[in-house]
Amino acid sequence: MHEAVNRLAEDPAIDAVVLADLLYEREYRGSSLGALKELARTYEECRYWPLKFLVTGDCGRCEAERRHLVEGIIEKLPRHPRKAYDELTQLSADVRAQTKRGAEKCKQCRRYFLDHALEPTLKALERVELVSCGKRGRKGYAELIIPLTKPRFSTSRIVMEPPGGAKLVDAYNLEESEVRIYRLPSELQHLYFLILPEYRLPPEHLVLLNRARELLLNRDPENMDLSDLSHARERIKRLSNKLMTKLAVEEKLDVTKANIEALAGCLAKFSVGLGALETLLSDAKVQDIYIDAPLGKSPVHIYHGDYEECLTNIYLTPEDAESLSSRFRAISGRPFSEADPVLDLNLPEFGARVAAIGRPLSPEGAAFALRRHKPTPWTLPQFVRNRFLTPEAAGLLSLLVDSQASMLVAGSRGAGKTSLLGGLMLEIPQKFRIISIEDTLELPIAKFQALGFKIQSLYVQSAAAGSETELRAEDALRAALRLGESVLVIGEVRGEEAKVLYEAMRIGAAGNSVIGTIHGATTRDVFDRVVYDLGIPPTSFKATDAIIVAAPIRPGGSVSRVRRVVQITEVGKNWKVDPTARGGFADLMIYDRHDDRLKPTKRLKRSSQLIAAIAQKWGVKQADVMHNLGLRARVQWTLVRASVEHNISKLLEAEFVTLSNNVLHQLLEEQLQLRKDIDYNETFQRWQGWLREAALR
Repeated sequence: MHEAVNRLAEDPAIDAVVLADLLYEREYRGSSLGALKELARTYEECRYWPLKFLVTGDCGRCEAERRHLVEGIIEKLPRHPRKAYDELTQLSADVRAQTKRGAEKCKQCRRYFLDHALEPTLKALERVELVSCGKRGRKGYAELIIPLTKPRFSTSRIVMEPPGGAKLVDAYNLEESEVRIYRLPSELQHLYFLILPEYRLPPEHLVLLNRARELLLNRDPENMDLSDLSHARERIKRLSNKLMTKLAVEEKLDVTKANIEALAGCLAKFSVGLGALETLLSDAKVQDIYIDAPLGKSPVHIYHGDYEECLTNIYLTPEDAESLSSRFRAISGRPFSEADPVLDLNLPEFGARVAAIGRPLSPEGAAFALRRHKPTPWTLPQFVRNRFLTPEAAGLLSLLVDSQASMLVAGSRGAGKTSLLGGLMLEIPQKFRIISIEDTLELPIAKFQALGFKIQSLYVQSAAAGSETELRAEDALRAALRLGESVLVIGEVRGEEAKVLYEAMRIGAAGNSVIGTIHGATTRDVFDRVVYDLGIPPTSFKATDAIIVAAPIRPGGSVSRVRRVVQITEVGKNWKVDPTARGGFADLMIYDRHDDRLKPTKRLKRSSQLIAAIAQKWGVKQADVMHNLGLRARVQWTLVRASVEHNISKLLEAEFVTLSNNVLHQLLEEQLQLRKDIDYNETFQRWQGWLREAALR
């Protein structure tokens, strides 16, 4: 501290103070550096100007003694500011007492020394934050001067202690790591405080790890393919395990085989892996990770499932930006440079999507946004459980999917469009084939295939950036239309492929149905985007049967957000140019902000053209279709209630929901074979009996 304050006094323009030893680097920036600079400024001032007011007139009898006392105290400021303040306070009290005795000339000289040297210096020190914090000793300094710490093997820095005044509100474990959630004073967001075991290794382990790292850096691993993170990680683990075992044996170090295996994994994680980001990505509650440029100036921040936007105690560095950029280039096989400053890619190993930008688009360097995918598909009952949907809305959407309606899921970024799309896919009867088209692989296709769905996935050129070898979305769609009758699932409708899609839908060449996502806050926004932005004729837009709009809601103007489906609208067919002018858009369900609930409209209950069309397609009455909808709503709500009452989360997961849907379809088919009219109450009772048995297995 003494050395740092002296350096800052000499050069106030220093951007950071870094203390490095053989094991750790500790960096001081921001408010910590500001506190040190404040002390350095005061120290520089107090070193000189109090000495001008030691004595009055030409009497120099006390000057040397006072100079010695003042200089001795001031020189303690950089090392222990509170101690210096306390000693100066005591000196001031002593001099004040002395002003009451002695010759008048001495009294005046002491008052002069007190009023012009000691008291102004004390007032200056009282304004220094480190002096105030020093009341609690060095612990007080530590609460104010908080370093960003990193072991030598890592390029990322973390804050090792929570800030003063932070209140712990939650804590949980991530394997060997720990997460603590703090409420910050005077902040509208929480602190996601990550405790990494790799940053708390004992010194002997750090020494061994650093030596192995140096040896690895001096050799060129053969056949190191960074495009395959798993392969590269395993190779580094093997090499480092071998090196550390050799070092431990040769130097008779006190480490176990388990220690070396853990250290080898740590070295792989922080060399060819993603370092601290890997731990964030392992947290199922972390949905988004944001790393803003310039790296190192501000912490990584996240979106947490329970606490929404949170700051973290993790600071990435410019070195991290370079290594992440290189790694993402290798994984994606796409360029990322000043000529191509946008990169989209997937990290299958972590179930995440990455969007990266660089110079010149981002003037201060690379920035990244990582969106973590749910490891299993979202289900409609899970949406009901989270109040994203009501049971009635889930029943309606299930009905629309089963009836092969063509639908667009609209909303802003982060509204839940892709998650809802995945939930709708689970409602597609498994007898039908599905073809998915995505430019960023967000849908968990492998999970759907493992559940028994017949899915062919097509990966196309990114709309933001992609290589020339990748197929364009419109070409992939043409190919998909030649692959036979299938349900088409479009990751996002946003380019030239829209013309091909709507032409196929209009003439019936798209097969069963089409489900896709599109950006838009309202049904009118969707129409304007499709017709005016993408150039689709208004009459072709009629091929869309329904539009579902999702949105983030801020209840009562709160800074907190909740995701809700706010609108389910049918697209009528009796209009030519503008659907809004001729009742072409009719809400079937609309969000009531007062009740925080999606409510059915009279249109759905009495005069829906879409319900009528389904009835005609199935050869039944509209009342029968509504009974079918009611059955599905009861099934959705019963699954949620059973899961909550019996604390069985698997009832809402994709595997069980798929099984439930199959059972429900079988029960409906059995009734159709026995009679013309379905008894929906009987069907529900039989399904409920199956649920009771299945839930107990």
